[in-house]
Amino acid sequence: MATELLLDAETSGPVRDDLTDLDRLVEQHLDKLDQAKAIVRIWQRDGALFSEDPAVARAVRNRLGWLFSVQTMRDQVERLAVLARVVERQGYDRVLVVGMGGSSLWPEVVGRHLRGKRGLPIRVCDSTHPEAIADWITWCREGKTLFVVATKSGGTLETLSAYKALRHAFDDGNHFVAITDAGSGLESVARAQGFREVFLNPADIGGRFSAASLFGLVPAALAGVALQDALDRVDAMLTECREEDPRLNPGARLGAFLAAAQQTGRWQMRLALGKDVKGFGSWIEQLVGESTGKLGTGVLPVLGGVEGAGAHLEQRLAHAVVVGLTTFAKPDEEFLLRATAAGIPQSAEVMPEVADLWTEVVRWEFATTVAGWLLGINPFDEPDVTSAKTATAAILGGQLVPVEPTRRLRIASLNELPGALSQELASLPTDDYLAVLAWLAPTQGNLQRLEALRQALQARTEAAVVVQVGPRYLHSTGQFHKGGVPRGLFVVVTDAGRTDVADIAIPQADFGFARLVQAQAQGDVTVLMQRGKPVVVAELVPSPQA
Repeated sequence: MATELLLDAETSGPVRDDLTDLDRLVEQHLDKLDQAKAIVRIWQRDGALFSEDPAVARAVRNRLGWLFSVQTMRDQVERLAVLARVVERQGYDRVLVVGMGGSSLWPEVVGRHLRGKRGLPIRVCDSTHPEAIADWITWCREGKTLFVVATKSGGTLETLSAYKALRHAFDDGNHFVAITDAGSGLESVARAQGFREVFLNPADIGGRFSAASLFGLVPAALAGVALQDALDRVDAMLTECREEDPRLNPGARLGAFLAAAQQTGRWQMRLALGKDVKGFGSWIEQLVGESTGKLGTGVLPVLGGVEGAGAHLEQRLAHAVVVGLTTFAKPDEEFLLRATAAGIPQSAEVMPEVADLWTEVVRWEFATTVAGWLLGINPFDEPDVTSAKTATAAILGGQLVPVEPTRRLRIASLNELPGALSQELASLPTDDYLAVLAWLAPTQGNLQRLEALRQALQARTEAAVVVQVGPRYLHSTGQFHKGGVPRGLFVVVTDAGRTDVADIAIPQADFGFARLVQAQAQGDVTVLMQRGKPVVVAELVPSPQA
């Protein structure tokens, strides 16, 4: 169980009025939660707490199943254990999870941080870039791969497109496992095409709240996680989050802190994560960004440090709070300590061991629910996510001409981008943020280059910098970019002009992955421009000598 370290702003640095205001508002929020009996009503699945609209209230009620699913998941443990033992005996030596958003981000955490000694290595397929698809096919052919195809709706374009390509390359249904809701299109496909297993998740669990459901537990079982232990940790934090007194409820306290931060102008949440839990950041990024970024409000998770800040950290983080999560074995935190010294309000947790990430899942889910209520929004919908999907489909079908961006430029490498953006960086206000949305294959080399780019850009601006990969971000902070705080400069990076990457066909589709990823980037640019956002498109065109 995590040990909470709440670093009071009034004692961690110079006294400032805005920090005092934040502390005061946290207390007011805790009182409000108590007076409204909000915690009790959440556990009663009272959707009217979030909206007087009966339809919205019903929708909220149908997204709170994660609070009550532990026993249902325990009933699946033996089936999952048998699956893990059988595939190991049959010589499978790797797992590829095919999914998007909540169906892929927690399995990625499992594969990176929670894998058991006897478990199989896990990779996640959540890109539509042909180079990425080719890379995954090559990796899968290097051993014997079990494919886990995961989508709640059963109709996610990226997931089904990747499945079709993988099934074409590995045409044996016994290599495939499905996780979906009952009655979905994927269930029909899986049964018709002879999947080894079809797991039907409770329909009242939303995608980004599904880590402790079958969407998280099936990959965890294959990765060698002790599922009963994981569920014990989940259950323990659920019990703590049932506490009606919000001051004694760890999820409610964090939710009140995040909401108060947003409402006092600190709408950025800088994550300070220990080295052995770094991968948890992408999961938090989706949960908080997609759940709160709507109706002109929200909390933007920002991963990474504040390069080049020097003695000006207080100014750099004037619109941010810092939330830390570390373990006793590998406590981070130069960044956390610097933020403390600068008087930045923060909340930090130290976990005894990495396996306590299962408890953190619940604490963050409950905190996000509470923060949503305090911000006056429904944390379980994503009203702006479908806009990019609709635009992509219209572009692919020829019904929509992509909107031109604010500016278009060509670069030979990512190293050139900071210089090419000198004009934008010079005029970007401190209370704004820069989002680099990279439609590149998420190869190790590209991810390293993107991290170097983030550091270089952050060193040149006092605004926050986030670097995200498409189409993953569409199912994550894409909601915040379109519906959240009305700020942001968006730099969309594409390499559609490359001639050294072969396209890969999508069976039963009249377009391939190269066209799909291009249309997705164009669709998002179009929607951002329609929302009045400034967008720069940087076309990555390597020189012939490169």
